[in-house]
Amino acid sequence: MSIKIVQNDSRPPLEFSLTQDGAPVNLTGCTVKFYMKNATTGSIKINGVACTVTDAVKGKCRYSWTGSDTDTVGTYLGEVEVTFGDGKIQTGFKQLSIIIRDDI
Repeated sequence: MSIKIVQNDSRPPLEFSLTQDGAPVNLTGCTVKFYMKNATTGSIKINGVACTVTDAVKGKCRYSWTGSDTDTVGTYLGEVEVTFGDGKIQTGFKQLSIIIRDDI
């Protein structure tokens, strides 16, 4: 999945649905975090910031950008980590390519 956003923008939020084997992941009682790193340098831009679960049964989440998330032009890789109610962690439901383009 590829996301494009303009430098310094904080809208629209990043919204996604988590699925496994074609079925929604039930996020009831789960914590969802978002990570993003520069695709070229590997430097971490977002290090495990909490997402909002908008529909737990359907696996729907939202990450709301902050000003520093989109302040640097470049191509980034993003992924989602879920901590389930039993404490077990699974990463990689969503792998994203995020392009932040220059603000004209």
